Amino acid sequence: MPKKPQKSLTPDQVLDKMAKYCAYQERCVKDVRDKLKTFDISEEEKAKILDYLLDNRFVNDERFAMAFVRGKVNQSGWGGNKIRFHLIRKGIDKEIIDEALGQTDEEVYRQRLIDILKTKSKTVKAETDFEKKRKLAAYAMQKGFKSSLVWEVLKDLAF
Repeated sequence: MPKKPQKSLTPDQVLDKMAKYCAYQERCVKDVRDKLKTFDISEEEKAKILDYLLDNRFVNDERFAMAFVRGKVNQSGWGGNKIRFHLIRKGIDKEIIDEALGQTDEEVYRQRLIDILKTKSKTVKAETDFEKKRKLAAYAMQKGFKSSLVWEVLKDLAF
């Protein structure tokens, strides 16, 4: 739910705030539009500000998608399915999502899954190896990894 509009600022002040907002970290167009809604300026001024930010590369969906994928794989341990879902919610085009996910190093991605499974296996309680692998697979798929890759990795891992 969008925040209530902030106190009145001039369009130049809003532009300055939005430039800083975009410079602080990568943003997508949807994030910028949502933030612009919080300012009490005309829709025409909001459109001009967004155009300026796009024209001057303060905001770029391709760059955002690349950074998002890198961060979610490396820091959060998310799989491709979960990343795709969140990028779609951010309004990123399918082609951009496919390109960003395609930039992920397959070996790094696979190793990240292995690390996640090994860490989780220390805390999973199960009576049989099959039950443990089933629980680990469910956990990895919940993190967004494809079931085929999860089972392929689990087949090769010994716990």
